[in-house]
Amino acid sequence: MSQRDKERENRLIVEHVQTIDAIGRLNWERLLRGVSGAELRFLKTIRKFHWAHPEIPGMYVNDLAEELGVTKSAVSKMLRQLEQRGLAARRTDPDNRRNTFVCLTEAGIALEEQQRESFDAFLLCVVDALGEARYLEILSGMREMTRCMARELERTAEQSSGEEQQCGQF
Repeated sequence: MSQRDKERENRLIVEHVQTIDAIGRLNWERLLRGVSGAELRFLKTIRKFHWAHPEIPGMYVNDLAEELGVTKSAVSKMLRQLEQRGLAARRTDPDNRRNTFVCLTEAGIALEEQQRESFDAFLLCVVDALGEARYLEILSGMREMTRCMARELERTAEQSSGEEQQCGQF
């Protein structure tokens, strides 16, 4: 590989990493009122589950932990905090009293809706600043890049470890 190709490669990698890092460093907490980012994710996950399964009175603690990618004890700790604030509640499964459902209270639902409306308003400001066509173009590019990354990660998983891999061989 020529020096020029190596410099180009390094520049592209640095640009990607800097952009992803900048997104990660955004202070999303500024949008939140009365809830942390972790708490909001907890509330949103339960709310999303309820939308998908309105016939079920709540989400099992095990399923919630799996969906959030945390331990059951982490879910229990967060749940205690949200229960103390009146945002979430536990309900016993009438079909199996050993199981517990987690559900949102009216206050929890209202807070999650308020946060969603706040984020939606923020996002519309971003759309206005960029212009709708540019915003949609950027989203399309992000989706395309995400699909490509997913394919390459899948290929990487299929390859034996320890081999140096080239594009298209991942």
